[in-house]
Amino acid sequence: MKQIFLLLIVIIVACSAQKSQELTKEEIGLIKQEIILSYAKHIEDLINLDYEEVMKFYADVDDHILFGDGLYWGDYNTIDEIWKSFCTKDNKLVLKWDLSEHHVYVFSRDAASYLVQFDNERIQTDGDTTKVTGCFSYGMKKFDDEWKVVTTHVTHNYLPGYDPRVKN
Repeated sequence: MKQIFLLLIVIIVACSAQKSQELTKEEIGLIKQEIILSYAKHIEDLINLDYEEVMKFYADVDDHILFGDGLYWGDYNTIDEIWKSFCTKDNKLVLKWDLSEHHVYVFSRDAASYLVQFDNERIQTDGDTTKVTGCFSYGMKKFDDEWKVVTTHVTHNYLPGYDPRVKN
């Protein structure tokens, strides 16, 4: 009988502890706002071609995963190489970003998913312009009070007449 009583106490304590871990609507709202604001800063860093700041948005973890346009692209090192080559002083682009359809699903105090739609223009100094629409899906984790990406999926929809595989 004592064992059943002890088991019952453990179950009650476990259930009440789990209940106390649930987030309020206000906490969920704050997390959503933090994530959206961190992405807005990331886009600003991209516009400024600031490699060091851009990379702060991504977590350097062993199981970081990047998929793009239906294919496995790589890991954290792949993202690092993409942005390192993009954010150079020689890259004389004017970038325009319009973001819409922000959707954040909060799993816990330190885990969420974030999906966002984008319209992007890359205008080169010679006037050549690339227009892209698409969406990002991020798996987000909070590290030391900062939200960082641990998984990425990006879909690019280039506007008619543009094929990114063809070099002009």
